[in-house]
Amino acid sequence: MKITSITLFYICCSFLCLAQEPKPSVLKVNLSALALGAYSVQYEKVLGKRVSFALGVGYRPVKVVPFAKEIEKYIDAADKRIDYISLANVKKAESTIGLFHVTPELRFYFGKNKAAPIGTYLALFGKYNNYFGQAPVFVDMEYKGASARVELPVDTQVKIYSGGLMLGRQFRLGNRFTFDWFIIGGHYGKVTVHGESNQNLEGYDDEFISRLKGKIIDTFKINEQYLSLEVDKQGVRIDNAQNLKYLNLRGFGFNIGYKF
Repeated sequence: MKITSITLFYICCSFLCLAQEPKPSVLKVNLSALALGAYSVQYEKVLGKRVSFALGVGYRPVKVVPFAKEIEKYIDAADKRIDYISLANVKKAESTIGLFHVTPELRFYFGKNKAAPIGTYLALFGKYNNYFGQAPVFVDMEYKGASARVELPVDTQVKIYSGGLMLGRQFRLGNRFTFDWFIIGGHYGKVTVHGESNQNLEGYDDEFISRLKGKIIDTFKINEQYLSLEVDKQGVRIDNAQNLKYLNLRGFGFNIGYKF
């Protein structure tokens, strides 16, 4: 009798587990990323009534910077607030850039009669961005009594590690589809920078190499407290002298999702 009761207990538990509605998942495509030539997807898994976990991954192949003229105005305005380098002598319209990013986030849904993954949410997220590409730069100086323009195609890599909070809202579109709006948020972290130009400078003497380094520091307003610069006959290299602080906004993203 005891064995039968235990067996019935486990059978009942099994039926209860089977009767529970499985927690939904949503697979999303970022429409705003597509407009910038990038591919970004997010997978969201509901963990509880008001909690979910989401993982976003994105990639942009190396190509010309989109909307270069508009972005150049933004960079010129931001340039005045950067205290360790100036980008005035970068040929922005000819620069190329690629991107890979990973964004894990924990979402907390709130609001009357709402449950994950539908409604307004606050997301606690981490973010890893890896930007890579080439930025043509130029320096004007004197060489043997004549004006000379030294052009350097600089291969660049910028890595950003950050974390923050974001407010968003996900809407139901019928039974299977969703519309996820990243409204606004902020994140803080650190930046590592590496730039390298393997320009052959063998034809120039040591004095010119030394003056070129000084001219690069002056032209690009390099603060050597934050960035280290090496110039020799094999080219130019720039790296972090220390980690750089990063503060930025996240938001204004639009995603179409399929719930299953």
